[in-house]
Amino acid sequence: MIPEATVDQIRTTVNIADYIGQYVSLQSKGQNLFGVCPFHEEKTPSFSVNESKQIFKCFSCGRGGNVFTFVMDYDHLSFPEAVAKVAEYVHIPVAITPAHAKQPEDPAKTAQKTLLREVTDLCHHVLVNTVSGEPALAYLTKRGLSRETIDHFEIGYAPADNDLIRAFLEKQGVDYATQRASGLFVEDDTGALHARFKDRIMFPLKDAFGAVIGFSGRVLSGSAQAKYLNSPETSLFNKRNVLFNLDAAKSEFKSYGAAILFEGFMDVIAAYQAGIPVGIASMGTSLTQEQVQIIAHQTRQLIICYDGDAPGQKATARALALVENHPRLETNVVVLPDQQDPDEYIKARGAAAFQAQLHQVLTPLAFQLQFMASGKDMTNDRDRLAYIDAALPQIARVSEPAAQTIYLQQVSAVTNVAVEDLRLSLPQAAPMPQAPPPPEEAPYPEDYGASPAVAVSAAPHYDKFERAERELLYYAWQEPLIARQLHTQDFKFAHPAYQQLFDAWIAYAATTQQPDFAAYLDQIPPELMTTATDVSMQSQLPEPESELIDDLIALIATNQTFSQLQQVKQALRQAQQLGDKAGVTKLSIQYVNLMRAYKTNSNV
Repeated sequence: MIPEATVDQIRTTVNIADYIGQYVSLQSKGQNLFGVCPFHEEKTPSFSVNESKQIFKCFSCGRGGNVFTFVMDYDHLSFPEAVAKVAEYVHIPVAITPAHAKQPEDPAKTAQKTLLREVTDLCHHVLVNTVSGEPALAYLTKRGLSRETIDHFEIGYAPADNDLIRAFLEKQGVDYATQRASGLFVEDDTGALHARFKDRIMFPLKDAFGAVIGFSGRVLSGSAQAKYLNSPETSLFNKRNVLFNLDAAKSEFKSYGAAILFEGFMDVIAAYQAGIPVGIASMGTSLTQEQVQIIAHQTRQLIICYDGDAPGQKATARALALVENHPRLETNVVVLPDQQDPDEYIKARGAAAFQAQLHQVLTPLAFQLQFMASGKDMTNDRDRLAYIDAALPQIARVSEPAAQTIYLQQVSAVTNVAVEDLRLSLPQAAPMPQAPPPPEEAPYPEDYGASPAVAVSAAPHYDKFERAERELLYYAWQEPLIARQLHTQDFKFAHPAYQQLFDAWIAYAATTQQPDFAAYLDQIPPELMTTATDVSMQSQLPEPESELIDDLIALIATNQTFSQLQQVKQALRQAQQLGDKAGVTKLSIQYVNLMRAYKTNSNV
């Protein structure tokens, strides 16, 4: 357990706006900061952060709380793990290590992860410590990989021996069904299992937490085989949901400033060896919507650096179409010269030049204009006009005049047509295309610890009596004298949730000389968090003068008296029907007294 004093130190050290700003682009609006909610899809920002209270609130989906609540919801962590993660952010040592708190895992999946980890260790051992691994090690060394890099990525070798891995697993006591489900074997008609990966360099594929979930094997010799062979889809591995090296790279995104998306494993590995630890890659296929959502969950900045040749640039254009106008992801592009891939560029020019090249980014539109010009003969009027006709509608979507001028200059330099002539030909601005809709499934795979889909509800409407309760509770949180007055008078809120929040505030305030609302939120039940933050984020309330407080109390009492009147009225009717004269007399007196109190309070 983390000491309460340490929890308070962490909470008061971090600025919630700075922390959430890693994941949400926040803009100042009035007293609060607003951005697009990270918990549901929306176009109009309804996610608000209040720095003075150190809380957040989404006015669409209802999520709210302090910085620990945000981490718990965003990363699916327990409270101690959320505290530890924030502590790591503000460099305060705690006794536990942040780790994603996931639901108890299916034992079959746990067994698969254990099996794949053991095979990873076996293949790495074969590569670096055995005679049979020497050719594969020599190949990697020739490709320029150091021993440190090989160890870091846990690269291994699956020998041509068909029985080695199977015999190893049987010796470990792994049963047939677990082996069969691993994706490491091909089953023949008799049910016998044969090694899927033979004479291949093995690249372990890991989930976001570092657990091995599959392999990609590169053939070492023989042209008849596929160059790369991935694990088949299993209960753990779906290539649409996996990004190579995400587990190691994600912790570096913040300090570097972005994630860098490469085309293949070797590009990521070469970049790592060249001092770029933030490289990730898809599984040898086009970027998927699921992978985009995973990236957006980890960073707000993405750089696409695919191969510089024509296929690589086409792949870049496809990837940009997938991330265009993403509400939480800003994307730029790096184009490598001379049609080189990252590995070739590093070998030709060195690590320092590659690091510098990665800072030469193009905006998506700048890349698009460059891409549209490729393959066209600008000495040919037909090609030149076709390029201009394609480029100008894209530039017309840009609203900022200075940015329009920069892009027009880019077209002018290619076509040798004056900028002002191009400007006169700009079509009427068309609306920017909307981002593609999210997949029907939850926006992030479960294993990435992301938040589930959240229903967006309409803004609630409160009658005057409930509005009075909410305002009175707000004032009780702001002014100790008001809270003490209500507590001393044994005031009761009509709605149980408000009464629970008030009781929790009284109990919390008794433990500290300086009550802090963000700290108080740690003391309330999770089911009351939305109500608490909603009440706290009320705006434009007048100063709590004593007369105003008395009016609110009287108005609430009026509603409570009216409810009692209805109950007594119904009981009186029943007593009259039963001929209960004593009951009628008693209830009539209660009714008269309640009616007198109701009329008095109604004049407020």
